[in-house]
Amino acid sequence: MKPYVRGKSIFLREVVENDAEFILQLRTDPLKGKHLSPTSADLNSQKEFILSYKKSMEDFYFLICDWDWKQLGTVRIYDIKEDSFCWGSWIITKDAPKNAAVESALLLYDFAFFSLHYQSSHFDVRKSNDRVVRFHERFGATLTSEDEMNYYFSFDRSTYLKTREKYAKFLPGTRNET
Repeated sequence: MKPYVRGKSIFLREVVENDAEFILQLRTDPLKGKHLSPTSADLNSQKEFILSYKKSMEDFYFLICDWDWKQLGTVRIYDIKEDSFCWGSWIITKDAPKNAAVESALLLYDFAFFSLHYQSSHFDVRKSNDRVVRFHERFGATLTSEDEMNYYFSFDRSTYLKTREKYAKFLPGTRNET
């Protein structure tokens, strides 16, 4: 089993086969799945994807949960290229606490940069996904290219260290100053 990533008010845990129905509900939701790669609505296909993912020694597929174990969303690390990782499949339920997006991104970056020792991240965002594009720009991601459908970003460890200071109140060990 891969590690848990513990945060201030949420944690990331490895997905398991029993999470397939929740993941499928998120990915096939017309609003939540709007900016994602198409997903089959077949529950068995989702379970098979989870089982095949678990064989990977490089990929991480996390469920975002609150401290009561309520499922709040998903996020993945995949497409490893030397010292860079891609992340995506980032979906958060509409009833998640408003800090879940920031905290889950911080936890993912902490894990990838400090535990896995990657030096940078590369990822794409659908051009039509304005909120997520703005989120990554506020975090300090650099736009590297684009095509008809996507913006392509990079984000390095040194930039993250500055961003981490800016958002420190969302991390464990800091006072809640909201």
